[in-house]
Amino acid sequence: MIKYDGLKKIFLPTYVEIFTMSEMPAELYIFDNLGGFDHNYRNKIFDHIQLHTKNKITVICNAILKNSVKNQYPELNFQFEHYDPPWQAFNDYISHPTINYENFLCSFNGAPHVSRKLLVSILHKFGYFKSIYCSKNFSYNQDMLDGHIVDAVGNDEKFYRKFFISDDSDNFFESIYSFGLTQYDHEQNIYNLESKLTKSFLHIASETTATSYQPFVTEKFLYSIVTRGLFLSYAPFGWHEHIEKYYGFKLYTKLFDYRFDTIANPVKRLVELITMISKFSHLTPAEWHDLYQLEQDTIEYNYNHYFSKKYLEHLRTYSD
Repeated sequence: MIKYDGLKKIFLPTYVEIFTMSEMPAELYIFDNLGGFDHNYRNKIFDHIQLHTKNKITVICNAILKNSVKNQYPELNFQFEHYDPPWQAFNDYISHPTINYENFLCSFNGAPHVSRKLLVSILHKFGYFKSIYCSKNFSYNQDMLDGHIVDAVGNDEKFYRKFFISDDSDNFFESIYSFGLTQYDHEQNIYNLESKLTKSFLHIASETTATSYQPFVTEKFLYSIVTRGLFLSYAPFGWHEHIEKYYGFKLYTKLFDYRFDTIANPVKRLVELITMISKFSHLTPAEWHDLYQLEQDTIEYNYNHYFSKKYLEHLRTYSD
């Protein structure tokens, strides 16, 4: 923990320290996804902070919070501050391989969040998980996945599990498919992943805690931006609208139907996302390339929007 001028700056590895604090300072800066927000827009860390706050305090975080979240915590004065280092990782990445489609989609899944178990499971069930282009750095079993589905859809579990589990799922669930990447080393990882990105029509960015009800934007989608690729994210609902409104990136509306982004339930949203993109899986590489050309202006806009740092100007409009 870093302390200065009465301000405690708390990063992800030290979240546990917050729960040992019986009294809060006047200000707290909390970095990263905060472990997500439930369907009531509550967060365990904010719950603890508010419970142990005698006077209204300022909480600075690198997420633009919904009013639905802020209304749950009247004793906390939320401020937004963009945490830039991960976003600067691609500053010197000025050349990428030529777009040359050989594969439908790629997806990179590191830490074993619930949402990543759901994502790799449905990709496998639909036949889209190719170990050359997709990673899964964790294992789990069918009972665990069943539990996650029940948690999300309750009595509709028998219907929705059909999209995630097949007869050969157990072997897949227990297997590791790794590219040997170094966590947080984006400067190097982009070179390890660039060929997978430029050979795949679509990158499904596996965002952190997609089961959360509050968008949190990491650098993961930027892997596609800097390689001039197409991406969709499995992320908290409203995430795509969020990056358009607050960060200024454009969506690929000529190709993709973003209605899935409005579905709050994480399992139902994922099924709709995969269903929507499935029509593209039957096309040829030449047809993928033709569709890619339809979004050329948006692709170039997003590329320039990142490297010009205009997204920072856009964010400053919403900084407190």
